[in-house]
Amino acid sequence: MVVLAMRRAGPPAWAGSAVPLLAVLLLSACTASSGSAAPRSDASRPTGCTVEIETPAEAPAVLAGAAGGSVVCVVGDLGDTDLVLDGSGRPGEPLVLRADGAVVRSVTVSADHVVVEGLAVLGGEGIVLSGQDLLVRGNEVRDAASDGISCTEPCLDVVVEDNTVTGADGSGILVEGARITVEGNTVTGSVRRESGDADGIRFFGTDVRIVGNTVTDIKDDGYDGEPPHTDCFQTYDNSRIPTVRAVVSDNVCRNVDHQCLIATAEEAGRSGQVGRSRSIEFTGNVCEVEGAQAVLVQWIPGVVVRGNSFAGPNLDRAAIFLDGSTGAVFVGNTVPDLPAAYQLDAASEDGFVTDEPE
Repeated sequence: MVVLAMRRAGPPAWAGSAVPLLAVLLLSACTASSGSAAPRSDASRPTGCTVEIETPAEAPAVLAGAAGGSVVCVVGDLGDTDLVLDGSGRPGEPLVLRADGAVVRSVTVSADHVVVEGLAVLGGEGIVLSGQDLLVRGNEVRDAASDGISCTEPCLDVVVEDNTVTGADGSGILVEGARITVEGNTVTGSVRRESGDADGIRFFGTDVRIVGNTVTDIKDDGYDGEPPHTDCFQTYDNSRIPTVRAVVSDNVCRNVDHQCLIATAEEAGRSGQVGRSRSIEFTGNVCEVEGAQAVLVQWIPGVVVRGNSFAGPNLDRAAIFLDGSTGAVFVGNTVPDLPAAYQLDAASEDGFVTDEPE
């Protein structure tokens, strides 16, 4: 394994946001093509490059000299190489790591104002992020030995879009922080090898948007012993920051063995702090799952379940609200003929709104 390290040019600039970074990219005359890249050893040359890397031997010097405004293009097969970026760009002048399907083993970013796009990341630790004003788009991540794409605290003003993640060990995508958007990604076939579970997208933090993604084919059969609890979208607060004002909308969840959304706050609930995690909008999603319910909410008030389509051979109810999940809304959903469209316990009745008949 070859490990490539990018030196930090200076301390992080914590004043940026994803908005100026995206504006710069949209105004650029040379942007990489969107969508997931098919892996190939003879990758084509992307446009807009200020410097290229064709072999692992070239990479250390190239990466050491990169700074804000640089577009570092990977054009060779670096399939045994772990790229490590800890040098930041600048607000409005991101440091861009770009490819058109070139293969690497993994990418780790611990920096600000960075773009990662168009890479095929195969068999390593996936794309691992930490920082502010980051954009990760149009990459393919396959058979990661951990979560496929992860961004954990500090993770601020981050966009993860139009990536394809297949066969990750754990979650296809995991984000934790504030002002994060996960949009237009495809996640399939997550598994549990060394991780604790197998899920589609996990999210934690404040003002997180999970929009227009497709999650499919996450199964709990074929395991020795206790199988994983496979879900499309999950948040919880055990050893995690609270989730507040999250939006999960217009996603597709199919052929997953348990829930479409599971949102729990057990740590807060057990300590008498129900409401520390709150306010989740779950709207316009297509949920075709194998669980007894498609949506499970526990210890989280203010959850809106609106305009979704639910189906599944084992459904007893579309959604269930438990343990102080007050102020819930269940309206405008398409529900098959079930024993009950929803269920809630006595501790969650206060403020509940529905258009379903009694």
